[in-house]
Amino acid sequence: MHKLGLVILSVLVFAFNLKAQNIVHLCVGDSHDFGIPSTAGSVYDWNVQNSSIATIVSGNGTELITIDLNSTGVFKLVVEETNQDGCLGYDSVMVEIHDFPSADIVALGPLTFCNGDNVDLQLNTAESIFAWNNGVNNIVNNITASGNYFATVTDNYGCSVNTNSIDVLVEENPNVDFTIDGFCVGIPTSFVNKSVVDPLAVMNYSWYLDNGAILYHDSTGYTYNNIGDYSVSFVAISDISCKDSIAKDFTIFGNPEANFTYNPFTVSTLYPQVSFTNTSLNATPILWTFNDTTTSLDENPALSFYDPGIHEVWLTVADDNRCIDSIQKYIKVYYDYVVHVPTAFTPNDDGNNDSFGPSGWRMEKYKAYQFIIYNQWGDKVFETTDVLEQWSGIGAPTDVYSWVLLITDELGAVRKENGLVILIR
Repeated sequence: MHKLGLVILSVLVFAFNLKAQNIVHLCVGDSHDFGIPSTAGSVYDWNVQNSSIATIVSGNGTELITIDLNSTGVFKLVVEETNQDGCLGYDSVMVEIHDFPSADIVALGPLTFCNGDNVDLQLNTAESIFAWNNGVNNIVNNITASGNYFATVTDNYGCSVNTNSIDVLVEENPNVDFTIDGFCVGIPTSFVNKSVVDPLAVMNYSWYLDNGAILYHDSTGYTYNNIGDYSVSFVAISDISCKDSIAKDFTIFGNPEANFTYNPFTVSTLYPQVSFTNTSLNATPILWTFNDTTTSLDENPALSFYDPGIHEVWLTVADDNRCIDSIQKYIKVYYDYVVHVPTAFTPNDDGNNDSFGPSGWRMEKYKAYQFIIYNQWGDKVFETTDVLEQWSGIGAPTDVYSWVLLITDELGAVRKENGLVILIR
């Protein structure tokens, strides 16, 4: 057996020339290829002289093998070549397996903070070759933006490891604003939040009034009972103390005084029209409402009330500051009882006075109706409860008859009328 003068062991991945160094340095847990120049007809026998830390997994018998590096330590790799003439040669190399470098990063402050703040991430390692994933090459990485951060650390043997990663969240500061609606005394003034905030932030809002009151809502309101100049401050702060504030001044005005008159004062079903005159102070009418059904935008409207009873009239007015006032009044419409009963009729089918019965105003509105006719001996000759039905006089002789009218009008009043009528043929 003799040493082959041209046998060269090489780590193919890193292109090491074993003739130029005494030992090969590799990293635990890797798989590496080893090989020598191939000679036609030769057979190669590889041997790892410490199988507890390295194992040949493929390629034995050929010029190229793959070895799993199982544990840290040093082993000797030997290759023996038998050429086609039966001559033997060998070579060897020492391989040291190194553990990966130790490294981690720690945060030197809160990982969630407001825009404009920062946090330092510190790399803890004894190695001098490292790089952060954001391109920084310092031990301490000053972070100002949201993201996931880690570093790659490499030792002098080329073994590299990624550190733990750290998530950083940067919250946008709120951009606070609000509007004010309602500037009238005694009427709620609304403070409406119009702020632009980070959608991921949990926000807390505070309203500071100049009378010392503090309100804790997104949007809120307050009723001022005195006219004058006021101010309100609005503060928005997130759960991590991202904060902004704004203050606004405003004026609370007095309310107008709504009022009106109407004519005539006494209204009846026969004379139903009423004229209304606006007498409000420092305001113009914006709406008249009658019985919750009819409205008018006129300054001085007129309306007819045909139904007897109590009618409700509302007037709502507003001034230049959009302050509103209203007033309610009631109009009583009296019932006009009007019934006409003729004293004679001629049932001769000539088209004139052929039937007999009452006629009057709003008879269809009666709650009850009864009309009865008697002859001179007190016998009932006609009766009806229909206001449209009249006595035809068919079969009755010329004579004087008496009648009785009983009604309950639309206001519930019971009325009785009676009289005489002459039937003429």
